[in-house]
Amino acid sequence: MATATVKRAERRPSRFTPERRRPFLEYLQAGMATTKAAAEAGITSATVYQRRRRDPDFAAAMDRATAARSTPEPADAATDAQWTAFYEHLATHGVLRQAALAAGIRPETVYDRRRSDTGFAQQTDYLRLRDEPAL
Repeated sequence: MATATVKRAERRPSRFTPERRRPFLEYLQAGMATTKAAAEAGITSATVYQRRRRDPDFAAAMDRATAARSTPEPADAATDAQWTAFYEHLATHGVLRQAALAAGIRPETVYDRRRSDTGFAQQTDYLRLRDEPAL
């Protein structure tokens, strides 16, 4: 009985080592969502959020990584072929984010362009809403 108590009290070594933290933060800064960045680094998002709550330095590093990616890409960051693929996917499926990802364009690029270019916003709205039934 005493051995069971000792085994429970032993701590597992942290899986969230500096070797995993570094790529996680790089993935986060590159624009990946937290869950995807964690998976790419070989950890769970629960592990990330637990560390964030316990470690203010790590929380600050995460904040810096996400702030660095919030600078919008210029609309011309995507190629003509990517925009063509985006429009085709949007016409078929009607979901902006899904179409952007399928075309290899950051969704934020699409949202920023919609805010700054009313013609683009109207065109994407038309493609998204053209098959909806009239009320």
